[in-house]
Formats: sequence, structure tokens, C-alpha cells
Amino acid sequence: MAASGDNESGVLVYPQLPVPRPRRDEQRASTQRARPRRRLPIITIALSAIAGGAGAWFLQPAIAPDPRIAVADKRASDAEAAATAQKGRAETLEKSLDAAAKGRRDTEIKLAAAEGAEAELASKITNEAGQRKAAEAVQAKLKPVATTAGALVVDGNDVHLRITDRVLFKPNDDALTDRGKIVLGRLAAALKELPDKQVWVQGHTDDAPVALPRPLPPPPKGAKGPPPAAPPVRFPTNWELSGARALAVVRYLQDVGKVDPSQLIAAAFGQYAPISKKDHAANRRIEIVVSARRPIKAEGPSK
Repeated sequence: MAASGDNESGVLVYPQLPVPRPRRDEQRASTQRARPRRRLPIITIALSAIAGGAGAWFLQPAIAPDPRIAVADKRASDAEAAATAQKGRAETLEKSLDAAAKGRRDTEIKLAAAEGAEAELASKITNEAGQRKAAEAVQAKLKPVATTAGALVVDGNDVHLRITDRVLFKPNDDALTDRGKIVLGRLAAALKELPDKQVWVQGHTDDAPVALPRPLPPPPKGAKGPPPAAPPVRFPTNWELSGARALAVVRYLQDVGKVDPSQLIAAAFGQYAPISKKDHAANRRIEIVVSARRPIKAEGPSK
């Protein structure tokens, strides 16, 4: 091929062939055919959007949560919370009721104990009042005897009539004097008016040893036969003397005064229950103790 002309670059350039221009009618037809091709994607996108919206509208119940379920869940949660609160209140109430019941039982027990203590105290006061009245009655009965032969001492509910030994006995002897018999006669008359009382006859001495009989003088020289026997010792100690004197008073009250022997009790104290450290004569006495009568049972050793 020949070059179409000279070129400063040295490159051969072929000459351009003339291109025929399309006619106007052909250009218009070509434009009309090309337009539908440009609108097709827009229509497709629109149809897709419409279809997606319709599908979403139809699928919404399956995809989106149902508000009624949420409401139901909330109601169930509220009901569970209310039930839990109600259970807590019920447990608290039950504990309160248990505590109140326990408190009521404790109060009832304390009230019963208080009532029992009050009743016991009232009974004790009544008994003490009755015992004081009974002691006053005993004092009134024994006062005539005490004014002439002794002294009255009240120890609780017991009345003690203390008669010195010289009123009833001779020294170191248990034989009653004439004056002693008169005193015991008056005492027996008073005791017979107190059949519901126990009468303790207590023998007391001082701490001086009992006077023993003087020994016999030795027989004269050349005397024949055995020496005379020494007189028997009746009261080697104050135990025997106090016991013998108490028994002498009991026997007189029973045999002469006709006092019920079941009321009488004889007891020996010897020198071991003094009422004075200095007045020995006051310690040598017969003490008549009048107290409430109670059964005395003799019991042997347990087997």
C-alpha cells in the first residue's frame, strides 16, 4: 500500500475512507429501538421493589414479633412476680403468726405461773394467819401457868413454856415437888383444851456435872463382914438426869392430868441446848413446846 501522504513522524498513515452519514429516518428509528433497552433495568428494579414490599407485607406476621406475645409474656412475668411477692408475704405472715402464737403460749405459761404463785402466796398468807391465830390461842391457854411458874416464848408457830427446875424438882433429882405437881395440874388442864396440838416435854440441864453420892467411910478396924455397898448412881451424866425429869413430867401429865398420851413426846437434851451463857439456873429447865400436831411414824432402816 502506498502512503497517503508525507508525515513528519515518519509513520505511514493510510488515508481515511469516507463514511456515509445515516439518513434522518434511519437515525430516528434507531433511536426508538434503543430507548426500550435503557428503560428495562428501571422497570425491573421497580417490579422487584414492589414484589419485595408485598412479600414483606405477607411475611411480616412470620418474621416480626407478635405484640400480643410480648403483652402475654409481660403479664406472665408480672403474675410470677406477684405470686413470688404473695408467697413472701404469706411466709412473713406465717412467721409472724408463729411468733405471735409462741408469745401467746409464753404469756399464758407466765400468767399461769403468776396465778399459781399468787394462789400459793395467798394460801401461805392464809395459813400463816391461821397459825398466828392458833399460836395466840395457845398463848392465852398457857399464860396463867406462865405467870406463876415460868415464861412464854413464841418461836414462829410454836409456843414454848419454860419452867425452871427448882419449881418442879429437888437438886439432882427427878421426883416432883408438891409445888411442881400443882403447876403440872394447871398445865394438864390447859393442854386438854388443845387436843390438836403436839406437846414436846424437853429436859435440859446446865454444864455442871451431876453431883455423885458421897462415898461411904471405910469400915472401922476389926469390923467383921463385908463392907457396906456403895449407893447406886442413878444419874451418871446430865443426859440421864434430863431424860428422867422429862419422863417424870410426861408420866404425871398422862397419869394424873389425863392428857392424851399420843400428844406427848419426851426428849432429853442434857447440857447441849442452853439459852444463856451466864445464867446457869435458866439453862436447868423443863421446856414445854406446843406445836401443830403432825403424825409421827416410826421407821426402821431401809432394807
